[in-house]
Amino acid sequence: MPRLQILELPMEHNDAATMDSSPPRTPFAVILDQVNEATAEALRSRPELLDQFAMKCGARTVGVFTFTVDLA
Repeated sequence: MPRLQILELPMEHNDAATMDSSPPRTPFAVILDQVNEATAEALRSRPELLDQFAMKCGARTVGVFTFTVDLA
């Protein structure tokens, strides 16, 4: 069964003087692992679906893997 994981990426800071009041953002990536080959192939053939999903949830990217990814 596929797993959904969140990978936090290095924090971004706003350096512009006009953006001093903006809090820093913690970007993240969504990782789907243990995906069966048919699903992975379907997603590879329609990368715009992953881009749309990433945009809607605020992620930088979505990674899809057929094997297990250990984020520890």
